[in-house]
Amino acid sequence: MPTRTTVTFKASDAVGERLRHLRERLGLTQIDIAARLGVGQTVVSRIEGRSDLLLSTIRSYLNALGSSLNVRAVLKSGAVFDLDVLSNVENSTNQLTFPELLSTERAGDVTKDVVFSIHPSHASKILTGEKTVELRRRFTDELTPGGLAFIYSTSPTRALTGVAKIHDVQRLKLPVLWKQHRSNFCVQKNDFENYFAGLERGYAIVLKSAQPLPRPISLQELRDRCGFAPPQSFRYAPASLRGLVDHERAQGLN
Repeated sequence: MPTRTTVTFKASDAVGERLRHLRERLGLTQIDIAARLGVGQTVVSRIEGRSDLLLSTIRSYLNALGSSLNVRAVLKSGAVFDLDVLSNVENSTNQLTFPELLSTERAGDVTKDVVFSIHPSHASKILTGEKTVELRRRFTDELTPGGLAFIYSTSPTRALTGVAKIHDVQRLKLPVLWKQHRSNFCVQKNDFENYFAGLERGYAIVLKSAQPLPRPISLQELRDRCGFAPPQSFRYAPASLRGLVDHERAQGLN
């Protein structure tokens, strides 16, 4: 049987502090955890400084430690109900969330938001509605349509410039992909063939309701406020990024 070790915390230790103690006990740094979660170090620092974390955040952090979280309800009668089924649903999203961002998420909602790195010329066409399909050589088959696509415009812009709704994700044979979507992704045939060279199939991410942000959010500001690192192609977006974007959009309506 595995050896069971009990770790004792001070009664005054907040949940974030307890997570920090566990990390340090395992000899891991904030940078180690950030890399495993796909976020910036500042996000991990914020987690360890909080006292009111959601279960999904705690679970994601523990997974990064190589641990797991068991959720049980213990009634006064002594009966114990295993709630791990809820854990499995939440864990499948693998996103960090914070209490002040609850308004942007629904219980049991496993849609995922994605950040796309896109050349400024194509990003501009998405936000004007001219381009409604984004192409990718590789993408995830686990994405549930309905999430948001955050548009990060690469150099020289280097800023988050807008959002769109992910309407559909299609993995198609290249001739079919070209035939069905060629008028929607604003790419010439030669460029299309060069981009997908060596592959038989490609991904078409169908976007709808694209909107520019009230102001571009620079890379430096994204780093400072969300621990953001621009992806090479795409990455799942932490809930903190959606919260920041929702805030900026609300400010734009005032």
